[in-house]
Parts: sequence; C-alpha cells; structure tokens
Amino acid sequence: MDPRQFRNTLGHFATGVTVITTKSESGFIGLTANAFSSVSLDPPLILVCIDKKAGSVHAFKKGQPFTVNILQEKQEEDCWRFAKKSEDKFKGASYFLSDDGVPILKGNLATIECRVDDLLEGGDHYIVTGSVKSAAFDEQKKPLLFFRGKIGHLSEAVEIKP
Repeated sequence: MDPRQFRNTLGHFATGVTVITTKSESGFIGLTANAFSSVSLDPPLILVCIDKKAGSVHAFKKGQPFTVNILQEKQEEDCWRFAKKSEDKFKGASYFLSDDGVPILKGNLATIECRVDDLLEGGDHYIVTGSVKSAAFDEQKKPLLFFRGKIGHLSEAVEIKP
C-alpha cells in the first residue's frame, strides 16, 4: 500500500479537532490530535492516538490525568499552536487548571477529563484509552473540522432526524 495514497484516502473522512493536554515533571503538555473516538458508554471510555515520535508521549502513563479539549470554530489558532513543535506551547493560550492540575483550554466546544486507562501499540502510534472522569459541552458553539488536510468550519447546522 502506498503510504501517501492511504493518507490521502483517510483525509476524506471529516473529523473534529482536539487538543490533548496533560502535565509532566517538566511542565504542561499539549498536542493537536484528530484521531479521537468514543469507545464505551458503560464504563465511559475514549481513545486518542498519539504518534510514537511525539516528544510528549512519555507523559501518558497508566493513571495519568489528561484532558480532551474538543475545539470549536474560533479556536483555529489553538489547533495550530499545539500542532507545532515549540518550547512553550501554552504561551499565549487561554486556559485554566483542572482539579488534577491539567490545563483546560477556555472556550472549548466540549471538554472531557480522563485518566489513562491503557496504552496499546498501534503501528507508528500508541492508542491511549482514557477513563472519563467528567464531560461538558457548549450547545451554542460549532466544531472546528479537519478534512483533506485542511482546517474548516461547519457552514450550517445540520439537524439529524431519527
């Protein structure tokens, strides 16, 4: 399989954009990820995939608290801030600390506080499963989207009928 063809094909699946935040002995960690999914409602579990080459992967250990910040359309700057390598990705970011001391970005579409449940090998990524501690959302905001390698916005609300 041609890696570029595979990547381009996967890019045709529109996803939301998240910033995963946690803390380590050396400070706060933040990275942009679109490989995020719910796993289970009972018990509440999510997953996020993190590149094995990411400098922050060391911070994700069993029991470690982390937050999934699901971005809204006005957080494109946060998307790019946490996608790039930088000494201090939180410089200029607007955030507060959770009860566990993990940064939570202000203005999110949704926020999910978790603890690392497990780390699984998945090719060139780790699959991090998280036990959900709390979840909150804002019904007034619209999502930031990733499609065909670009960031986009939902042009109009779509009502899904049963």
